[in-house]
Amino acid sequence: MYKVIIVDDEKLLRQGFIHMTDWSVNGFEIVGDASNGIEALELVERYQPDIVVTDIRMPGMDGIELTRILKQRYKDIQVIVLSSYNDFEYVKETLQLGALDYILKPTMQYTDLVNAMEKAKSNKQHQELAKDTQSEQRKKSLLGFFRSLLCEPNQSDEAILDQISAFSLPLQPGLMRLIWIQLELPETDSASEASQEGELTNTIVNELQAMLQQHQNGCCFAVSPLQLIVIMNTSEDTYRDQIAPVLASYDVQYWLCVSEPFSEFSDIPAVHQRQLALSPYRFYINSGSVINEAELTELKTSLDLPFKNFNDYIDKQDFLGLYKQVQHIITDSIQNRHYIDPYAIRNGFIEVCYYIIHRLDEMGLEIDELHKRKITFFKLIENTGNVADCLQVLEHILSEIETSLKDSRNGNYNPTVKSIIHFIQQHYSEDISLQSIALHFHLNKSYLSQLFKLQTGETLNNYLINLRIDEAKALLRKSNSNIYTVCQAIGYSNPSYFGQVFKKVVGMKPSEYSKLYNK
Repeated sequence: MYKVIIVDDEKLLRQGFIHMTDWSVNGFEIVGDASNGIEALELVERYQPDIVVTDIRMPGMDGIELTRILKQRYKDIQVIVLSSYNDFEYVKETLQLGALDYILKPTMQYTDLVNAMEKAKSNKQHQELAKDTQSEQRKKSLLGFFRSLLCEPNQSDEAILDQISAFSLPLQPGLMRLIWIQLELPETDSASEASQEGELTNTIVNELQAMLQQHQNGCCFAVSPLQLIVIMNTSEDTYRDQIAPVLASYDVQYWLCVSEPFSEFSDIPAVHQRQLALSPYRFYINSGSVINEAELTELKTSLDLPFKNFNDYIDKQDFLGLYKQVQHIITDSIQNRHYIDPYAIRNGFIEVCYYIIHRLDEMGLEIDELHKRKITFFKLIENTGNVADCLQVLEHILSEIETSLKDSRNGNYNPTVKSIIHFIQQHYSEDISLQSIALHFHLNKSYLSQLFKLQTGETLNNYLINLRIDEAKALLRKSNSNIYTVCQAIGYSNPSYFGQVFKKVVGMKPSEYSKLYNK
């Protein structure tokens, strides 16, 4: 609805205007009426209208002065002037001040008013569209500036500072830190994954930027759907107190890679390149942790495994012994601060699986089932997010190889999945997730996710979301329910995030769904 205020010293005319028609049918709402410009300004301040219809001749403050003030203070308000035949010079003045149109009171018809109001509405819509376009253009320009900060090393600090000033960014010369943030969402179906990533990233960027704006000490932007950059004026570790609470309020895992303090804007590209090189090594730390360059004393590009020593283990089908030997190599390297490239570890573990299957083939064993599953094994390893997961996945794969060789599989529905489904149905109202369920059942979360989807046809997270939303719908159909209570009852602590999930699944907001059943 477009809000309208009527200003005229004749009360009868104001009432006639208000009751002339059902203005809401045409998209208008009369929010107030005033007898002069002074009263009108009070109403404008209170209601922030889109359109003001005003007489020219009024006591106290006339329509000319009112138009002048409105166009100085509220440029977007559309002004329509009511005049008599002998007011034409005054009409010209109001038009020069920015009034949109005028109507002659002696000959005023209903259609004249409607046409003028429609013209004002159309002009308002064009203004809003222009603002949206300008806002979108500003976003693109700002993102271009941020990317140039990261990637163009030859810019002068003076030129960068001019851009910072032009965009009104709360970032000052002096000591700064560059903070690289990697997000990881709960596993979801691929059809909605990109959309979910983009929406959540935008929400987090906006909240971080609002926080930085409040503290007047930095800016935040996304360089990809799950990677954010924060540049902050700080030489201390206060960044953690400001950023971590924002990230912790969302259902995401996150890692921070924080630079040492630097003082020149032109240093940013080099700092960013160092962080890019270090970012894969989040493989060695838990979610919510900081990647510390000083701790990564030696980076190794390859994983050296003694494949010939594995033959005895394979021949004896002692896959637990083989796993312990691989585990010792990895843990020993970490204890000595010799951090192996995560890609090399994953690739090395895939080679271990391939080598075992190849060796079993040479031994003449029937391993058709293993050949069918080896691609799944490889993908499970490739999808691991950290070294602990990678080791646990390898352990499970070797256990499955041993089970397959003993021919102990009976083809029944996996009892583990049955137990997991029962657990979810009993605990969906609690703060559970793929990670917590995996911990409860002592399983690697990537392995659990893959197993659950193979058995049920959907991801564990989608199963949990759908179960929660079904329960939310049932609660919302009750007249005494409210959004916050429902949110808490189904295991969501953030009402805003619950609203986003509900709308994505159901197609409408929780409040809209509730109104369907509680009119």
